[in-house]
Amino acid sequence: MNPESRTQRLGAFWDALTIVVFLVLISLPTADYFFNLDQAEPPQENRLPARWPSFTGLKQSRDFVAGVEKYFDDHFGFRKRLLRLHHHWKDRIFHDRGSNQFVLAGRDGWFFYSGDRVIPQCARQDVWNEHDLDNWRRLLEMRRDWLRARGAKYLFVVVPDKHTVYPEYLPDWLKIGVGPSKVQQLMNYMKAHSTVEVLDLSQALMEAKQTHLTYFKTDTHWNNFGAFVGYRTLVQALARQFPDLTPLPLETLDWKSVECRKGGDLTRMMGTADVHWETALLEPVVRKPIAALENVYDAVRLPQRGTKQTWPFFTLNTNASGRAIIVRDSFACGWYPYLGQHFNETIYLWKYENDRPQYEWNRPLIEREKPDLVIDEMLERFFCIADPLNLMLKDQSSEAQSATPPPE
Repeated sequence: MNPESRTQRLGAFWDALTIVVFLVLISLPTADYFFNLDQAEPPQENRLPARWPSFTGLKQSRDFVAGVEKYFDDHFGFRKRLLRLHHHWKDRIFHDRGSNQFVLAGRDGWFFYSGDRVIPQCARQDVWNEHDLDNWRRLLEMRRDWLRARGAKYLFVVVPDKHTVYPEYLPDWLKIGVGPSKVQQLMNYMKAHSTVEVLDLSQALMEAKQTHLTYFKTDTHWNNFGAFVGYRTLVQALARQFPDLTPLPLETLDWKSVECRKGGDLTRMMGTADVHWETALLEPVVRKPIAALENVYDAVRLPQRGTKQTWPFFTLNTNASGRAIIVRDSFACGWYPYLGQHFNETIYLWKYENDRPQYEWNRPLIEREKPDLVIDEMLERFFCIADPLNLMLKDQSSEAQSATPPPE
């Protein structure tokens, strides 16, 4: 075989191989679409994937075609794998950890949420004026007085964001500003102008971090130990209204570190949960017996809306008396094993709409349940953007809507 013929055959072989590889690669998305070959975990995105559009007639055919295009943009084969590889290599090669506008990469592997005007709040560029603070006073006094007329007590508690407890791990360019935060402003104002019981958990959590980490490094939430510290501080505050209440002693639980796991919600937002693993994991080890509490769901008594995560429920404890209602957000999940130790029924209400918790009251439900205590638990960043006047109006409208007879 002469050299020229051999070169031609080798060239033909590589051409054929290139064609075969090309055909295989372009066929993979279709194969994945039909056979679900991509087993990668879906990346966290700030929207739902497009759905297959409905065809309503030839006049809307252009909208239908555009909808089909959007559907395949969100569902093409191996999209999950490609997006995760994209986030992985952006982080590893280019050290780009700012690919999500709501996540701040801090020091030593710490991440912080930056949405809901957190940065201006850290810099103390956002503050309440006197009128804002008085509106908060009016809201809290209105709720306290409404409950008092029904024989119930009230406590308003703010859970701090992670940046408040761990400012030392914020990025170098972000410094905590001079002056009080919005939470501190309200606490000072209420102390001077009202008798409503209010509680800021910041100081207790900052003191407790000298013992153990109180927040996850890759998640917005406090960890199990932080939640327990918050619970103890809460019950100590409640004891001013319920003298018989005492929190579970510290020695009730030991805390052990557990193996690291994939990163929390902040790294999921960036698509790097399998790159930045969570190490601030503490699990409680029970040293003294406590009552085992079960979440009870009753769709008739407590109507269910949204996903099961936000359905209202209650815990039962036959060894205790009284009834408490907690109007709350996701941070109160850490209190489930503990608060119910002190009440026969502990009812948790979490309304979640438009990607955020809603803190208005369902007055008819509260009145029907006849609690001895209502706790308003609110996360700092949501408190800082909440409108107390709007909450007052929603509280009152819930009662008015219940009193309005249905149309015939």
